[in-house]
Amino acid sequence: MLISCTWLSELLGRPIDLSPVGEANDPFWAQNIAERLTSLGLEVEGIAYFELPKVIVGRVDAVSAHPDPKATKLNLVELFDGQASVQVVCGASNLPPVGGKVAFAPVGTTLPDGLELSARELRGVASHGMICSEAELDIGGDADGILVLPIDWEPGAELQDLVPGIRDAVIEISVTPNRPDALGHLGVARDLALALGCELQPPKLRSVADAPELPELVEVPASDRCPRYLGYALEGCTVGEAPLWLRTRLHRVGLRALNNVVDITNFVLMEVGQPMHAFDRARLAGERVVVRMAKPSEPITILDGSELELSTDDLVIADAESPQALAGVMGGAGSMVEAGTDRLLLEVAFFEPLAIRRSARRHGQHTDSSHRFERQVDYDAQLELAAGRALALLHDLCGATCVGRCDVRGPLPERAQIELDPAHVGRLLGMDVGPDEVARILSGLGVELDRSTEGAWLCHPPSYRPDLDRDVDLIEEVMRHHGLDDLPARHSVSPEQRVMLPEDPKRGLADALTDGLRARGLHEHVGLAFVAEALIAPVAAEFEPSQLVRPVNPMRSQQACMRPHLLPGLLDAVTYNHAHHARALALFEVGRIYRWPLSQPELQPSATSEVDPFLPDEPYRAAAIRVGQSQSKTGEVARALTDDLLACLARVGLHAQARPQAEPCAWLHPGIQAGLWIGPTRVGVVGELHPDVVAARDLSELELGYGELWLEALPQPPVVQFEDIARFPATTRDLSLDLDQRVSSHEVVAALAGAAASALSSGDDPPQLANADDPRQPIVLLEDYRGEGVEPGRHALLLRLNYRARSRSVTDAEVTAVHDAVVAGALATLAAIDPAARVR
Repeated sequence: MLISCTWLSELLGRPIDLSPVGEANDPFWAQNIAERLTSLGLEVEGIAYFELPKVIVGRVDAVSAHPDPKATKLNLVELFDGQASVQVVCGASNLPPVGGKVAFAPVGTTLPDGLELSARELRGVASHGMICSEAELDIGGDADGILVLPIDWEPGAELQDLVPGIRDAVIEISVTPNRPDALGHLGVARDLALALGCELQPPKLRSVADAPELPELVEVPASDRCPRYLGYALEGCTVGEAPLWLRTRLHRVGLRALNNVVDITNFVLMEVGQPMHAFDRARLAGERVVVRMAKPSEPITILDGSELELSTDDLVIADAESPQALAGVMGGAGSMVEAGTDRLLLEVAFFEPLAIRRSARRHGQHTDSSHRFERQVDYDAQLELAAGRALALLHDLCGATCVGRCDVRGPLPERAQIELDPAHVGRLLGMDVGPDEVARILSGLGVELDRSTEGAWLCHPPSYRPDLDRDVDLIEEVMRHHGLDDLPARHSVSPEQRVMLPEDPKRGLADALTDGLRARGLHEHVGLAFVAEALIAPVAAEFEPSQLVRPVNPMRSQQACMRPHLLPGLLDAVTYNHAHHARALALFEVGRIYRWPLSQPELQPSATSEVDPFLPDEPYRAAAIRVGQSQSKTGEVARALTDDLLACLARVGLHAQARPQAEPCAWLHPGIQAGLWIGPTRVGVVGELHPDVVAARDLSELELGYGELWLEALPQPPVVQFEDIARFPATTRDLSLDLDQRVSSHEVVAALAGAAASALSSGDDPPQLANADDPRQPIVLLEDYRGEGVEPGRHALLLRLNYRARSRSVTDAEVTAVHDAVVAGALATLAAIDPAARVR
């Protein structure tokens, strides 16, 4: 929203210093006005200064053709600048006759675009200055011809002294949706008048109380969508160009001048914040309007030339035959005001906000009018004020006279009635604010106060402030104007006992797994929570179709459901990266998936118990994908990803194993997949993606390993316990075993660890399995060998066992004894699976 300080000064009745450099202690300096607006909650995003020094009124004394016969479009103009005559070459087609006045920039003037004028020759003739257009002076959008000024203006007078608004400071503010009153200069001025201690000056109005009632002028069958409609019939209107001050004022706030009638409606829109529309009454069938719902697929051509097909949910302003405006959004081309129009029907209305918002979004037409109607304009005094302001301007600038009026009312919103305890203001704000100060602020904002009763006051907020409906809203207004700077810096103690919210243990586990996967060299992928339903097909066997979560109003129709699995998102990322480069790729994502439960779970009482049954399950998943080339060894990428996931779990103190799947995943390669187990609980899967899944993404030349962990299945990690770093040397023993391939390395490590616990002697600080470099791995698998020298169906494992004592050095003899006992115990355990297990 652009706010003109010149406009504000008229509404405040006080001049505002418009210069970029002013008195720092002057509250009416534009820069200080901007700072005050920010302190009032109307955040300032920028301020721009406009000035036109040395551009003056020039009188045309003579016009002659350019002496160059080829310069048929150029004229020599003899101008009087108030002191002397100067010669100017001009190519405009709209030069006024002798005696006319134009905007003249003499030599030495710098135009708004930075061009500094100097004397120069045009086709051999000297030109001393420039006759300018609106666009060249940045006071309008008309660049087709020069700016012709009123005939009675004195030559030599500076243009910016004659036209208020040429010299200006324009402040851009960000208006929050709860402040529709600030979408007009009057609302902003009301806040400033209270803050700066001056009296708000209402704009000039015109009463039409003596105009006859014309009930046939307006019919409103859709009164629920249009609770109030003011219609005015005007005659004797002359449509033409608006005066320069009005065109300049609109240009400064970002609007384009069209003609005096349309410009007046736009002027009132920006001044009061009330949209309105003028119809050419002669072009209305029946010379009346009907505010009704649109018929199915009813067409309308709006002012910008767009042809719309209306819905039965659209409110239209129609004549006796067809729609003439999309209510609250834009008028129709069929009844637009243009040259020759002399009879008007002026609309000033209040429309139901939500319906206007739906229509504007449905047709992609976000306009200045819809922006205000969506946030709710006034339906009472300010609606009538806007009508009176427009009628005054139409009478003064267009000669239009009101010959009839109609005020149709439906079910209007009720004004809020709020009880406010003045003592509660100080308690809530944490600072002392006296009752008189509270009353001063609220009254200045238009709130009606009834202070006759003891205790709480009865407050009626104005109808132009729909955001005020509770006592805390009024207290916020007091805080805005009393000043946040006065808020004392002190601790406030709540009378309620403070209870720390319990931390979600899965969130902490998710963060730990994220750190672990990053440490393994994988890059984190953050995917959307929405996915195209067609991409879910590879993992559809994991859930029932009824479990898919489909938002009623998805952001994109191509992503119409919430992700039930992390694989599609990671595959999207692989497909995109593979299309752009051939570098090695390893990605992971830790996030939630979304599924409706198959049956209603038993809910625990909580603060959200009432809404929990209507929400889907949102379990955490940690998923990772590695990419290898098709010529890599079979299963190599899957094994690398298995190591990543197991190491990530070990990092948080959870030791898992990879075991064959009893029920293979349909989206993993049937021969290259495994389940990840912690004790008797399966906590995830890992393997190579099924060739059909890879081929569906045109990635057949790649080997894709994929694995995921189910955080709801993971046990709580053990509490980390710290101990002193071992100070005494350790020793190691390498062990080579010959085993059946059915015996996995994890089973061997578990057997050795169990045997070590049994072999631990009860002496003082005996040697035990311990690794100073990695306390979580006292037994390290060095090699798993199959091939020459090993019988078919068997494999050789090479392991390293670390031994140490806590507080002393160990001897070779005692370590050898313990090691032999550990090996013997492990072989005894493994014999149940492989009786031929032996040390190589």
